[in-house]
Amino acid sequence: MPIIIRAADVSDLADMSDQARRLGDALARLAKEGRPTPADLIDAPIIDMWRPARRMAPALMGQVSGHPLLHSNKPKIASELSELDSDGHWARTWSRFYRLAAPPNSRRQ
Repeated sequence: MPIIIRAADVSDLADMSDQARRLGDALARLAKEGRPTPADLIDAPIIDMWRPARRMAPALMGQVSGHPLLHSNKPKIASELSELDSDGHWARTWSRFYRLAAPPNSRRQ
């Protein structure tokens, strides 16, 4: 059975390709430098009350602020998780970096 790609699907594929390229670039920098640059995090959305969540792949769930598309106080599930800072300060998902506020029931010092 042939697969028919409509114009909207081609646009989606281009967006996915751009996201994959940005993720690849970010992961290469993380492999080299071990952490995101200040420029990566300065405008990154913040996830508060975060905790690991599952999609078909690992993700983060929490209250997101400063996101260009998500504008609600309801908890959201971010795109697929690629990297999670072992100190819990930042995360890289498929589409962007996030700065992490405190997870539930903890106080970061």
